Amino acid sequence: MKVPFPKSLNLAVTPTPLEKLRDIPLIPPDYKVYIKRDDLTGFGLSGNKVRKLEFLAYEALKKKADTLVTCGGFQSNHARATALVAAQLGLKSALVLFGDEPPQNEGNLFLDKLCGAEIGFVPLSEYENVDRIMEQFSSELKFKGRNPYIIPEGGSNPLGVWGYIKAAFEMKKQIDKLEIKIAKIVTALSSAGTYCGLFLGAKLCGWKTEVMGINVRFLPTYPKEKIITLLEKTIAQYRLKVRFTEKEIKVVEGYVGEGYALNKKEEIEFIKAFISKSGILLDPVYTGKAMFGLVDRLKKGEFSRKEKILFLHTGGGFGLFPVKEKYFS
Repeated sequence: MKVPFPKSLNLAVTPTPLEKLRDIPLIPPDYKVYIKRDDLTGFGLSGNKVRKLEFLAYEALKKKADTLVTCGGFQSNHARATALVAAQLGLKSALVLFGDEPPQNEGNLFLDKLCGAEIGFVPLSEYENVDRIMEQFSSELKFKGRNPYIIPEGGSNPLGVWGYIKAAFEMKKQIDKLEIKIAKIVTALSSAGTYCGLFLGAKLCGWKTEVMGINVRFLPTYPKEKIITLLEKTIAQYRLKVRFTEKEIKVVEGYVGEGYALNKKEEIEFIKAFISKSGILLDPVYTGKAMFGLVDRLKKGEFSRKEKILFLHTGGGFGLFPVKEKYFS
């Protein structure tokens, strides 16, 4: 099928490795788990967000924007990647970050400020008004003579989805070269852009695999509604010859833990153990919870030992540093 890829920039170091996860004590024996290392898309630009920004930043430049505006939590990987991309392209960045400004600048926030990002901190209670707040932020910039380009949370709009449609083609090529069959792709699920890209990309490149999103953020039912809305918008906007049913969308619940970006003790112990046994960093917000959820499901026998599973590592390692005391308390 000929796919009408929008134009994009080359910002990520790709293709990222796709490899078999070494046997470690945390994973029940006889399960074959592979890992797609999108934590290796670069150093500052580590993680899944840069793939979306390749498409979004291209459009921003085309529209002669001088400022990239986006939002997220105060340790947002997406905000950090946006600030770095803006700096690389000679643009400014303006970030709407939710939560109280911390007393110290650590992790992603430290990098945001090193990039010279303009930052506005907004109470978590205002999160549902995020789009309106970014519009207000942009209006203030326009009043000052700037030309802002708004990027939604996580870069998750129809254009941003193309980052993981493209990544799905990359992954399928690697899988074919390894001559293996992947039954399920597992990824953390939050703003839904990565999930939707993998879901559509698999269909567009003829890859018959199931895409599973482990919800790390929202109450049940909302993630699936979010996915369906974004899939429908992307298909309509780009006139993609893709059909899907709600039954095909697989959302795994039960791993939000104490809440978004909050961890139970058992999750922290799992992340510590996984890093010490594999040498692969997991972050406390996305990949730590998603891998914890995958291993928990394996232990419960909810996957067949005959199936090969592919875990998408979406980066986020900088998020470990602001909470380091929790890992040695």
